[in-house]
Amino acid sequence: MQALNLNFMAHRRLGSPLDLLVLAVGMVAASVVAVDYVEVRAELERLQMRQARQPKPDAPRQRTSALPATQDDAKAMGRVSSQLRLPWDAVLREMELMMDPAVGILSVEGQGQTRTLRITGEAKAMADVVAYVNRLRQSSLIETAYLSGHEEKQAGAVKVIRFSLDAVWRLPS
Repeated sequence: MQALNLNFMAHRRLGSPLDLLVLAVGMVAASVVAVDYVEVRAELERLQMRQARQPKPDAPRQRTSALPATQDDAKAMGRVSSQLRLPWDAVLREMELMMDPAVGILSVEGQGQTRTLRITGEAKAMADVVAYVNRLRQSSLIETAYLSGHEEKQAGAVKVIRFSLDAVWRLPS
């Protein structure tokens, strides 16, 4: 067996010509990128200076009075304000508590003035729909709930019952 020469202090040889060529190409590429960066930075500064010199468009004028212009505006604002004060969060929370994993709610449309809800959903069986309607009827916030329509649909390989129900809710006390 031959002995290994493990002299770590030995003089290292210089890189091959290929190594020197790769180094030179890398340095040229880095300098090209640096020059491009400087040019783009200068262009950005010129554009920012030009934009700062341009006059700003006037802001649209707003009414100086906080009062509505007409009686119709006042009535509309009163209706919107009363709609926003209704306890929608309590009603929706109550509906969520009545949910069953067998029933999927697709949409809820509410009319605040009449306190009515139109709920559209899907279930795999009609018994699940009826059970959901009955749970809504037992709620303390729901005055009435009734099934207003249903149809059997094919959703992929599964048959589902798409239903719509109407409910009238009462204000919490």
